Amino acid sequence: MIFVQKSIYSEFLKRFLEATRLWKVGIPSDPSASMGALISKAHLEKVRSYIKKARAEGAQILCGEGVDKLSLPPRNQGGYFMLPTVITDIKDESCCMKEEIFGPVTCVVPFDSEEEVIKRANSVKYGLAATVWSSNVGRVHRVAKKLQSGLVWTNCWLIRELNLPFGGMKSSGVGREGAKDSYEFFTEVKTITIKH
Repeated sequence: MIFVQKSIYSEFLKRFLEATRLWKVGIPSDPSASMGALISKAHLEKVRSYIKKARAEGAQILCGEGVDKLSLPPRNQGGYFMLPTVITDIKDESCCMKEEIFGPVTCVVPFDSEEEVIKRANSVKYGLAATVWSSNVGRVHRVAKKLQSGLVWTNCWLIRELNLPFGGMKSSGVGREGAKDSYEFFTEVKTITIKH
């Protein structure tokens, strides 16, 4: 999900939709493809079911599945491809806002205040990773500290230093890997007590 400050929501959404529609779905060997297929028919159907539920709940599907036409070469039309999909006008209680979809779907929703967005983001039972985007350094620090997420990127995404611990919070996991934390992650600690 993407929370956007209400004052820039309309402009952000316009640009985000333009950028999303530029993504090309195709096979991995096609250098012009931005993304490939989902892993299986069951996975594709599961992701599509989230979109159907969102639509039934009154949400708007602005691009992607069921809105735009997926254009693939004939040999790939039997694959498990779908377009990146953007959902708006969705309630926080929706399964699309509360669950990990693991597909090319996102919800874009506005917020009014810092306190509100932190509360809404933390209301989700998952907490693997988050991003905070702002030109206000103080806000970046405040929000990043308060988010219940194992990893918070600020003004960037998917930059990972392998010597730093990585792992989720809440239902996204409790373990850590990376640097010295990897020793514990990839080994089993054993205690042996001997009385002599």
